[in-house]
Amino acid sequence: MKKCALLSVSDRTGLAELAAALHNSGYTLLATSGTGKALDEAKVPWTSVESYTGLAELLDGRVKTLHPKIHGGILARRDQPHHLKQMEAEQIGSIDVVVVNLYPFLKYVQSDKASKPEEMTELVDVGGPTMIRAAAKNHAFVVPLIDPADYPEVIAALKSATSGDPFPLQMRRRLAAKVFSTLSHYDGTIGGYFAGLVESDEPQRRSEELPSQCSVAFSKVTELRYGENPHQRAALYQPTSKSLALFHGPTWEQLGGKELSYNNMLDLDAALRLLSDLPAERTCVAILKHLNPCGVAVGASVTEAIERAKECDPRSHFGGVLVSNRPVDKAAAEEVRGDFAELVIAPDFVEGALDILKTSKNLRILKVDVSKLVGFDLRTVAGGVLVQEPDLHRSRIAHASLVSARAPSDEELLDLELAWRIVGHVKSNAVVLVRDGLLIGVGAGQMSRIDSVELAIRKAKLHGHLLNGAVAASDAFFPFPDSVETLAGEGVTCVVAPAGARRDDDVKAVANAKNVSLFFASDRHFRH
Repeated sequence: MKKCALLSVSDRTGLAELAAALHNSGYTLLATSGTGKALDEAKVPWTSVESYTGLAELLDGRVKTLHPKIHGGILARRDQPHHLKQMEAEQIGSIDVVVVNLYPFLKYVQSDKASKPEEMTELVDVGGPTMIRAAAKNHAFVVPLIDPADYPEVIAALKSATSGDPFPLQMRRRLAAKVFSTLSHYDGTIGGYFAGLVESDEPQRRSEELPSQCSVAFSKVTELRYGENPHQRAALYQPTSKSLALFHGPTWEQLGGKELSYNNMLDLDAALRLLSDLPAERTCVAILKHLNPCGVAVGASVTEAIERAKECDPRSHFGGVLVSNRPVDKAAAEEVRGDFAELVIAPDFVEGALDILKTSKNLRILKVDVSKLVGFDLRTVAGGVLVQEPDLHRSRIAHASLVSARAPSDEELLDLELAWRIVGHVKSNAVVLVRDGLLIGVGAGQMSRIDSVELAIRKAKLHGHLLNGAVAASDAFFPFPDSVETLAGEGVTCVVAPAGARRDDDVKAVANAKNVSLFFASDRHFRH
């Protein structure tokens, strides 16, 4: 029985070679009109779908392959005699290879054409996905080809075949799997596009709802140097569909240094989140180690802010990630090079600064476009994926309630604002101490809040920082008054924490007794 291949493609890459190989192997080629023109140019004989089905293309080409003679030939099981009998009765021939790629919706969804819904609608393929999905379902009998990258393998199999089926079952399954994955990506992108149109049409609706179902497709951007540890492989993927808008924000570009590792990407993520919280009206520099800020400082210049940030924890900043909310100039670049750093991140690098930084071969230099962070956080857990809104909406000290008698000074309020912006970026339980625009103590990741308080105080004392007149911020409420009592005992004069503990009144009483300005905020900022 003569074999038949159906070809209907928008991407003509490799088509001539594949068609010639199929023809030379004895296949009859069925093709739609556009594909047929390409076969004419390649001088490969073909038969039109119209002449085979007896139905001309309808509705400006919207209907051309949606016909029982096409889908019966693809979906029939060759091991079922009654299927074969029905095919014979209806004069349906078997189709043994289906070569389809889809209308270029994905190509244009990121272009100016995306602003024209009518044109994008015409790029939604119907017949192509239907045919190739049918072929993938029936892959035991039909070879489904959706990617020109797979044509050479099929051509090689055809040329090397001497008898029998040239396409082993594992190859057929692999090609079918690619079809289903590609269709999922394609449909997810289309769904995301039209969901975006709904959001723009209905601005009163919340634009970032958690969908009841979602399809998220990813494409590999780059291989990473290694994973969390050198023996682990890793890569960076980006979403290519928007049915669930993943967390994203400032775009970044690497300007120098070694390729990024998995841990570098985690550091970058933490740095961008902290950068979004640093007060835009003040020149700030932060240094992070293992995703926690170990130095944050305000300065009259970037250089001064770097120098001060290094003073926060002189033992820990070595090998850290340095992020500035202002462009790095030559003097600041020299200060960065004064100690080993893994990454330097800034909105720009003044002329000459980049040359200085590039002399450190291992220093990764990243330029970021500081913009709003949007989307959802995804995190894998045993048996599933957790989805949440990112913690981006932090209240300000001006919105917190002063619940003790002592009134803070303007300078203390500035420090308290900085501390409150920092503490949500420290691993919970988190307590931070700030004095004169300088992070002087961090208590991160402890099992009890008083442990975090004591750790922050111990770190501040270790590095010679003055605690008298310092302020403190806690990412969650104080379950007992001992934390405020301990802070006050070291000279801390201002504290901010969320309200909500059963012993809030006890905490307020201690604050009043110790003459501490205590603020209760309405929001909590755990970072697990």
